[in-house]
Amino acid sequence: MQIQEESQTEKGQTERDVSNVRQLFLQLLHNYPDGAISIIDRNYNFIFTGGELHKRMNVVPSELIGHEIYPKFPEEVRNVIRGQLDKVFLGNNILEFELPYPIKSNLYVMDAFPLKEEGGSIIYAGVIFRNISHLKLIENELKQSLEKERELGDLKSRFLTMASHEFRTPLSNVLLSAKLIKKYTAVDAQPNRDKHISRIVSSVNLITDILSDFLSVEKIESGVVVVNPEKLDIKEFIGMIIKEIKADQKTGQDIFYRHAGKKSVVLDPLLLKQIIVNLLSNAIKFSIDNSPVEVRTEWHNSRLSISIKDYGIGIPPEYRKHMFERFYRAPNVTNIGGTGLGLYIVSKYVELMNGTIRYNSEVHKGTQFVITL
Repeated sequence: MQIQEESQTEKGQTERDVSNVRQLFLQLLHNYPDGAISIIDRNYNFIFTGGELHKRMNVVPSELIGHEIYPKFPEEVRNVIRGQLDKVFLGNNILEFELPYPIKSNLYVMDAFPLKEEGGSIIYAGVIFRNISHLKLIENELKQSLEKERELGDLKSRFLTMASHEFRTPLSNVLLSAKLIKKYTAVDAQPNRDKHISRIVSSVNLITDILSDFLSVEKIESGVVVVNPEKLDIKEFIGMIIKEIKADQKTGQDIFYRHAGKKSVVLDPLLLKQIIVNLLSNAIKFSIDNSPVEVRTEWHNSRLSISIKDYGIGIPPEYRKHMFERFYRAPNVTNIGGTGLGLYIVSKYVELMNGTIRYNSEVHKGTQFVITL
């Protein structure tokens, strides 16, 4: 009698344990965070299912039991899931299969595995969906950081290549002129000394310009360039820049400037000067002797238009898509000094000033840039 009572007690305890496990399992199903856990049969019907994903889809999990899987998923997604389940019913495990389409603007991965009967037959599959949207966000941020790091490394590499080439000539000129100056010790040799001093100054200025371009690019890439508009007389402003740049003009080359409309404008003088100096320098550099450079400014409809036109070598059509890229130099100008940064800086400064840039170019006839600010 006592043995029988103990047996019934143990049986009752076992039943309670089974019931508790079942309740825990159902809680696991229903409360699985930001995903879903399901048991699915060979007809793609739910045997059990639950999880936050169903709440996101505004579906009551208990109403899905006995019905075909994920009725509110897009049909193309359901077809993909069926294809993966077919593999599971053949005995395969599916691990971290990323669904090809978002569900309610979220990305999910699918884990699925066979649930075998005692005889080894597979009539059910366990399926788990996990929301990986936050992981994808982190992954994309890491990719962007790595890409920026790669671009920075590429930028430094290209700068070193460019600098080693561009610095060589001016540094050689400085060294040569310094050696020659030492030889001109006589009083009447001052003109020769002045000539070599001028070459040294010119070479140092060239090196300074190269470093200035690189530092400008670094500031642009770092996002630390700040636009500080000031009131200025545009006609006087452009006129001063043209006077400063006259030393770079080629033999017989003239710069013609004309302004129309209101002269008082409010713009950032530092950025504006960089834009005009770069475009003017290019116009002079890529023109032939005795060819003019035309500068036009006009205030119209509350906007300032700046046109700089040369009659030089022009830009071949096949290279124009790369014009505003860092360090890009078209093959027809490789014999002319330059960093390949000027137009990149111009385009970025124009963008910072909420302006636009356009151009027209014809090979052997010249190029015209038009900036609107």
